[in-house]
Amino acid sequence: MTQPIVPTPYLPDTGALGMRKLMPPPGGTLIDLSLNESSWGASPAAVEAARARAEVPSRYPDPMSTALREAIGAHHAIDPEQVICGNGSEELLDVIARCYARPGDEVLFPRWGFAQFGVVAMRVGATAVKAEETAGYVTDVDALLAAVTERTRIVFVANPNNPTGTILPEAEVTRLVETLPPHIVLVLDSAYAEYPEDPEYTDGMAYVAGRQNVVVTRTFSKGYGLAALRVGWAYGPPAMIRVMNTVRGVGNVNAVAQEAALAALADQPFLSRVRRETAVERTRLFQGLGALGLAPLRGTCNFLLIRFPADTNHTAAAARRFLLDRGIVVNHTAPYGLDGFVRCSVGLPQEVDAVLAALGDFMV
Repeated sequence: MTQPIVPTPYLPDTGALGMRKLMPPPGGTLIDLSLNESSWGASPAAVEAARARAEVPSRYPDPMSTALREAIGAHHAIDPEQVICGNGSEELLDVIARCYARPGDEVLFPRWGFAQFGVVAMRVGATAVKAEETAGYVTDVDALLAAVTERTRIVFVANPNNPTGTILPEAEVTRLVETLPPHIVLVLDSAYAEYPEDPEYTDGMAYVAGRQNVVVTRTFSKGYGLAALRVGWAYGPPAMIRVMNTVRGVGNVNAVAQEAALAALADQPFLSRVRRETAVERTRLFQGLGALGLAPLRGTCNFLLIRFPADTNHTAAAARRFLLDRGIVVNHTAPYGLDGFVRCSVGLPQEVDAVLAALGDFMV
């Protein structure tokens, strides 16, 4: 069953960006775990590269992000001519929608998929359609394929998914790629590709070769810790990349961001440490929540989606308020229709301790 929707823009509630303007609790600090940012920050080399380039603000950036595309190509063993960079991967999602969907067309994605998919459909006047998912909050390939109509132009799939953190196994991605009609654009949004350790996970890059309708979007905002600089990229067939380059903004990736991303990509030992330490704290948070009687989904990213009981004293909304009183900001997922959940980023060890201690008091 599919659900045609009229999407509304997803705006962070007071538990996200706006909350940063609040004063921390007396004698404490505000712990912001609401936006899936890397708690380990960025590579010192990236910070230094950004600082150095910021000292020359009078010079325009390379409008084609040439050095960055070449570095991405070398690192991933792909043709840099098939890479496009953007002001975050969100810009590229928007560019894809503007290139391939029009009013009256349909943009299809999973029910619990990234909220921005519906937003970009709305921007071009297309109809956003949600396909149902499995009980485990995992993308259902059969449901997606069943929802395809003659008006479907784009299918968006985030893998790993946000806000659930679950992955679509490689075998299922393959089935989707091979079964979807070739005139429909398939976008595999792999924003969190740096985190999963599951052997069944695929970042989707291998599906681009030999096809004309598959594009993969990536970002430096998550694992690389460059969220403030907004650097994203996509890998796709040459014809698609040429079309996207005519629509994206000129000089869309600023010079500071380009230099920082280049340095971040070169510092793979730092990324490895971020991945390793995030996994340790994610496991500890998952186990600690379970010991409190809560039910987090078994996520693979730098956040967990936590289910709260339906009883009146321990709802997700009550938990968010309680955590905020303790100076801890988490994200609600009501805009996704997940009213009984909160999404919590994986913090540093002391931040995980604080979350577990606060929720321990809340669940009494």
